[in-house]
Amino acid sequence: MVYYIFMIHKVFFILIAFLISLVSMPIMIFICKKANLYDYQDERKVHTGNIPRLGGVGIIVSMFVISLFFIFYTENINFSKYLPLLISAFLIFIFGIIDDIFNLRAIFKLLVQLIASFIVVFNGFRINQILGWVLPLPISYIVTFCWIIGIINAYNLIDGLDGLCGSLSFLAILTYGVLYLITGSEEYTLCFIIAACVLGFLCFNFPPAKIFMGDGGSQSLGFIIAVIPLFTSSNTYEYNKFLIMLVITSIPLLDTIAAIWRRIRDHRPIMSPDRAHLHHKLMNLGYSGKRILFIVVLIQIVLCSTTI
Repeated sequence: MVYYIFMIHKVFFILIAFLISLVSMPIMIFICKKANLYDYQDERKVHTGNIPRLGGVGIIVSMFVISLFFIFYTENINFSKYLPLLISAFLIFIFGIIDDIFNLRAIFKLLVQLIASFIVVFNGFRINQILGWVLPLPISYIVTFCWIIGIINAYNLIDGLDGLCGSLSFLAILTYGVLYLITGSEEYTLCFIIAACVLGFLCFNFPPAKIFMGDGGSQSLGFIIAVIPLFTSSNTYEYNKFLIMLVITSIPLLDTIAAIWRRIRDHRPIMSPDRAHLHHKLMNLGYSGKRILFIVVLIQIVLCSTTI
C-alpha cells in the first residue's frame, strides 16, 4: 500500500509539471507579443512570420518549481546532491534568456557554458569509464567538459524546425527516465518531470509552431540532457553508459559535427550560421516541415529503443 501511495505521489508531480508548462505557454506568447520578443523571419530560417521565442521560460521555470517541490517533499532524496546541477542549469538558463533578448557574442556564451560545466564536473558528476576502461582523472575531466559543452550547442543548433528540438529532447529525457527506472535509480522521477515540462511546450510548438523555445530553452535542455546520465547507477548501465549517451544524442551530435566540418572546410568561423543542417537538407529534397519532423522523430524513437 505504501508503494502505491508513493507512486501516486510521483505521478501527481509529473502531471502538475505538464499542466504548469502547458498553461505557461499562452502566458509567454502574450508577454512576447507585448514586449515584441519574436524570432524574426530571415533568409536562413525556415519558419514564416514572426514567432514568440521565450517558450523555454515556461519549460525551465516549470521544471525548477516542480523538481524543487519534489526534492523537498520526498524524504529519501538529498537536496545537496542536486544543488550543483540546479545552480548550473539556472546559470545556463538565465544567460540563454539574456541571449534571446540581447544576442550575446558566442565567446561570452561559451564562457558561461564553461563555468556551468566546471560547477558540475568538480562536484563529482563525471564520465568515469568508457566500456569498462576507467578514465584517468584528467582525461575524465576533459571528456566530461567536451561532452557537456558539445551537447549544449548540439541541441541549440538543431533547434531550427517546428517541434524538432523539443521532440528530440523529450524522447532523450524520457529514455533516460526509463533507463533509471529499470536500473532502480531514483532520478527517473526527475527525468519524467522534465519530460512532462517539455511535452507541455510541444503542444504549442508542433507545426505550425505558436511559440519557439529560444536559446534559453534549447541550451538549458542540451545541458540537462548532457548531465542527466552523469548520475551513477547499476554496474551494467555504467559499463554501457557512454555508448548509450552517444546513441540517444546521435542526431543533434552528428548534425553539429557535420556543421563544424563544413565550416572548417569552407574556411568560415565555426560559429557562423548556415542553411545546411539536417532539416535544411531534407527540405532541399522537397520534404515538408511536418514530414521532416515525422522522419527524424521516428529515427530518434528507434535509436532510443535500442538503448533500453
